[in-house]
Amino acid sequence: MTTIISSNHQPAHFPKVIQYGAPALLALSSVLLTSLVPGGLIETRSFSHINPVVLGGFNTFLTSLSLVSLLLINFTWQRQRWAYSASAFAGLSYFLVYVLDLGRLFPVSPDAMPLALFVIEVLGTLISLPLMLVSLQGLRRGGGLSTASPQAGNHSFTLSKQFSTAVAIMLLGVGIIIFATRSAMGLS
Repeated sequence: MTTIISSNHQPAHFPKVIQYGAPALLALSSVLLTSLVPGGLIETRSFSHINPVVLGGFNTFLTSLSLVSLLLINFTWQRQRWAYSASAFAGLSYFLVYVLDLGRLFPVSPDAMPLALFVIEVLGTLISLPLMLVSLQGLRRGGGLSTASPQAGNHSFTLSKQFSTAVAIMLLGVGIIIFATRSAMGLS
């Protein structure tokens, strides 16, 4: 059996459920998690009893998970092998974040969980499972995939645009972390 190689040197028979599923599930997971930023409309519980360093670290992890998921959308769309590993890890991370909160293991708040928060966390947990499965299938099927984009010159940013984009994403992340931590502590 001959495998037809597409113009970007990747197998043409790559399943559409993986090609479209991983980016879509990453986007949906990121949007769901982002909707739960403390101080927003959904996450209204107080975590002022948690050490600010621990709370800041947790918010850094959550913000990084959401932003990295958005970045992974492009790389899973390009079917890059390493991106499927990273998206499987992201799926596992989403699963653990939601299960730990739903199980009242961490972070624990004296306030009751609002119904909208509960629903979003259950949905996030359910979405994390196919994200892990599709990502692992992409990794398994991707034995012949390149680890770097063969047409990098055609689609890549210049070094200055990459640097500017990275700085903008980092500043956005720092702003989200500060806002979320202050809100969770009842300071905003």
